Formats: sequence, C-alpha cells, structure tokens
Amino acid sequence: MARRILALTLFSLTIFASIGAGAEEFTRRRLILPDRAFEITGELARPKILGMNMSEDRELEPIYVAPHFYWGASGDVTLGVTHQRGFCLTGEDGGCGDKVYNDAGFAMLANLIDGDAVELDLHVGVPVSSFDPFVIGAKTGVLGKFRAGSLALVFDPYVYVGFNRRDQGNRERVVLPIWFYIQATAVVVPFFGVAFEGPLDGFSDYYTVPVEGGVLFDVTQDIDLGVVMRFHNLLGNDANSDYRELGMLARFRF
Repeated sequence: MARRILALTLFSLTIFASIGAGAEEFTRRRLILPDRAFEITGELARPKILGMNMSEDRELEPIYVAPHFYWGASGDVTLGVTHQRGFCLTGEDGGCGDKVYNDAGFAMLANLIDGDAVELDLHVGVPVSSFDPFVIGAKTGVLGKFRAGSLALVFDPYVYVGFNRRDQGNRERVVLPIWFYIQATAVVVPFFGVAFEGPLDGFSDYYTVPVEGGVLFDVTQDIDLGVVMRFHNLLGNDANSDYRELGMLARFRF
C-alpha cells in the first residue's frame, strides 16, 4: 500500500513538472513574502505540508496535514500561523490519539539582509505544541539563503525556550537544520537536508541527526509541489533508519 502511494505521488509530480512553465527559479526566489502576498504552504525553508509515517510496523499511521499560512505584511515583514502536526487524518487507532487537532503557532519574519547572493531574515515564533494539556514556548533564530549559480544553501537554525510544564520536558532545545538545493532545470529542484537537534542541557548525550532528501517542482509562478523522505535520527545518538516519514511539499501563493 505504501509503495503504491509513493509510486502514484512520484508519477503525479512528474506530470506536473512536465507542464510547469513561467515559474520563478527557487534559487532566486526570496524566502520572505512580497507585500500583501498570501501563501498556504509548509515551513518556508522546506515546504512540507503533509506527512505520512513510514516507520517499520507503523506505515501510514499517522497521516497528518500541517498547513502554514503566511501573509506579507510589508515587503520586509512576513506574519504567519503555523502548525507542527496540524490535522491528523487517520483517527485514534491510526496514531492520532484522542485529538484530531491539537496545536498551532504564530511566526514572524523580518528581513535583515537582501542581496543578489544572500538573504537573511530574523525568524521568531510562539508555538503552542498542545492545547490539552496546554504547552507553549518561543523560538528565536534566523532564516537564510545563500545563492551560487544553480545552487542554494538554505538554513533555519533556532533556539526554543519552554514557558510552562518545564518539569514535564518542555525545556530549551536547539535545532540546526540546513538544506542544499540544486536548480537542475527551470522547474526541477532536487535537495538534501540534515540537522542537529537536541536539548541544551545534555546536548551531547541526547542529540539527534535527521537526514532527508527529495525533489521540488516549480509548477507555476505561484505553485510548487514535491516529495521528501525523512529519516528522523539516521546519524545521532541511538541512530536507526526505522523511524522515517514520507512528506508531501506544497506552496500556493495568492
């Protein structure tokens, strides 16, 4: 079943790629939105909007949709409503637990540097990782892109600080992700990503190293679609390849 879904997804994306025209190349596109633009997407650094668990013995449990809604408040400031998991589609017996929807967050980007070869934006947010029980914190970091010809290096490091339920694990964490994108053609953009993640207290003992790879298609000027396979701890402490996820990428600009 899972293999059929993957094959169908790749086939559909290939069709989209073959008809894509007039798209702005990803390596040249700003991460921060233009004034008054609106997007439904995933994370701006890598727009995963749907995730399907592909771990051993738990294939397709859960499946979730986590849309991010971004608005260009000005040419230099972008505001957003974000989700970590969003809407779980597979029910209580399919890995959702007893809550279909249980998180949200707010984000802001403010442009710091905008040049032909480099973009750097302040990236802050207030994620509510659970409504019941209520768990809240704040994240502060930078979102950036370095461009060199057909290559783009995108990074989104941040530090998270938990505000409540700290004795139950909602404490400080550091996340250091980076992606390498290749503009293979005008519309086809393969990429590779790696990150270092873990608690500030005892990072060396508990860090994880997720690794992922995929391809993004610039279907039109306002639509991107793609697919990504992510291994949640391929190289960190207690590394294994069993905990993995297939993700769908999407960006729709209005």
